[in-house]
Amino acid sequence: MVDDNDESSSREERSGPAVVAPSTRVNVAFPLSSIHIQEPSEDLAELADVVEELGLIVEKQAPGRESERLVKRARAVAARLRFSKP
Repeated sequence: MVDDNDESSSREERSGPAVVAPSTRVNVAFPLSSIHIQEPSEDLAELADVVEELGLIVEKQAPGRESERLVKRARAVAARLRFSKP
């Protein structure tokens, strides 16, 4: 026969959790100290100008809504880069 006091004393001696279950938590650390913000280079602004000019050529060769949208997007990007130059 097993003494109830022996069972309860062995349970109290355990320091671990009563139920062990696998964890699905994941910690993600972002290297915030290595993020660098830079002004756009002149090469990038020049490239945006080239894309804008190519958009105009495409619009002449294949007029339509998509061509117009492409030119508007290219102009907007080029303008943002021109105004953000130092």
